[in-house]
Amino acid sequence: MTERKNLTRRGFLAGAALAGIGATSAGMLGCTPSQTSSDKGNAAEGEYMTVEKAKQKWTFEVPPEPIPESDITETVEADVVVVGSGTSGLVTAYSALEQGLSVVVVSASSKPISRGGSNHAAYSKTMESMGIKKESATDIEREMALNYGSVDHAKWYRFYNNSEDAMNWMIDIMENEGFKTGIELSAGIPETSIYYQHTSAHGWYKDADTDVIGMTQPYVVETLAKRIESDGGRIFFKNIGRQLMRDNDGTGRVTAIICERDDGSFAKYAASKAVVLATGDFSANRDMMAKYCPQVADSITDKVYDNVDYDKEFVFGGLYPGDGQRMGLWVGAAWQKTYPNCPMGACSVNAGPTNRPYANFFGLLVNRDGKRFMNEYASSVLGGTTQKLQPGSESFALWDVEFSTYPDWYTGQGGIGLIKPIGPDEVVAMWDESVAAGTYVKADTIEDLLDQLGLPPETKATIDRYNELCAMGRDEDFYKSPENLYPLSTPPFYGHKATPETSMPILTVMGGLRTDVNMRVCDENDMPIPGLYNVGTMVGDFYAGTYSFQSMGVNYGACCLTFGYLTGRFIAENE
Repeated sequence: MTERKNLTRRGFLAGAALAGIGATSAGMLGCTPSQTSSDKGNAAEGEYMTVEKAKQKWTFEVPPEPIPESDITETVEADVVVVGSGTSGLVTAYSALEQGLSVVVVSASSKPISRGGSNHAAYSKTMESMGIKKESATDIEREMALNYGSVDHAKWYRFYNNSEDAMNWMIDIMENEGFKTGIELSAGIPETSIYYQHTSAHGWYKDADTDVIGMTQPYVVETLAKRIESDGGRIFFKNIGRQLMRDNDGTGRVTAIICERDDGSFAKYAASKAVVLATGDFSANRDMMAKYCPQVADSITDKVYDNVDYDKEFVFGGLYPGDGQRMGLWVGAAWQKTYPNCPMGACSVNAGPTNRPYANFFGLLVNRDGKRFMNEYASSVLGGTTQKLQPGSESFALWDVEFSTYPDWYTGQGGIGLIKPIGPDEVVAMWDESVAAGTYVKADTIEDLLDQLGLPPETKATIDRYNELCAMGRDEDFYKSPENLYPLSTPPFYGHKATPETSMPILTVMGGLRTDVNMRVCDENDMPIPGLYNVGTMVGDFYAGTYSFQSMGVNYGACCLTFGYLTGRFIAENE
């Protein structure tokens, strides 16, 4: 038998591409002489993809040689060692510290890391004070359905049942540091719609941040890091996790992590109770993306794949190399059951202006053939996913100046009661700025608009039909609600062409190691590996399909805040 070799992304994709040739050839077998056994064997062992090749290990799954104890220059001991200084890692660390455990945080970055700032909770003292009702269990069911049911329901309900306590805990921490708590605006879609977003995303701000409370997570991680150190915890930055240590020849308890420091030396961080992985995603690892998230793997550039930056914050195009996921695999962790992994971003094409964050363009959308293809009243990501399915993944938004009178235009990710809607003149001014920048086009006639966008003349018939439906107040084609039927009748007219290159790139990839409801990392038999946990973006089987943004800020609110808060306490009570 020939020796199996480990797969790389290049080898996998080359084999997959050639598999198409093999399939074509197979269809012609009836017209060609029969192959000999030798011929068949050569073909099977050649450049074609086979089932056996697909079962091979990838190089990232193969454990490296153990780092010798003689190379370790220092050993640091604690009850709990948290690997990563993002929101989830710092929440877990501070929660454990509050329970009287000694805590060490090690981080590959040079500082606490965050991005965005939307933190979801089913309810909180802030929501109560603002008269916002508690999110219903139906909203959670809707979110799980949007993940086509291929998620761990127990984790979702654990989040739902505990998010209020976790959020109130965080509110107290932040407000004691002088910050104010706000609730982000949603897309404003009615509760009767499948695209409804409950108004539940929390953010913390100072008076100058009222229009961007959805981007203020740096305040959270900086506050937590300060609290951890002032209350006796220790944080070691520029320590890249290289290997976990597991007792009994890799069958016992995870007891430590070996990190490489900035000067090239190695340090061992030993945990008597638990090692908690909170190292973020794997979107900057080309082989892991090819295996676990192939649908968007090619949207990551070689520059990102080949240059690791642990200090990345809010950037598009990919983040981290999957250090925690790989270390977990090397000590026997299994991968999550949901496949492929869920990307945040890169799955949608979004044409046209929107009146609020998270909303789709509500006017007329057509494809490159000039045909309308959807009910435009949707959320941004899910509506954008439909747009990306069009020929050439191109979508065109068409609207007139009167569209500026659509109710409640907002800019930024502001909070309820903190920002006010802008008027039609300001809306048109923003559109004209986009025209000047070359993003939108503007015309006095429909014919000129279509010509500038490169749309066929037949598009005029689509517009006429849409205007007819608007006049009737009844969408007989895609059943958009009457209040959202705005005709194209008053010049000037505007248009916008969107492609994958001009739309939301990938932000991150969700999930990784198999994880139970208590955030314990599990093996192939679904048994927890003693002493090993993970939180945050790493949590397995919490998302599927595409990150919908329907539960605004749910990754921070659930996987980072609620699960981090609970995990610190669970370790204190059970380890």
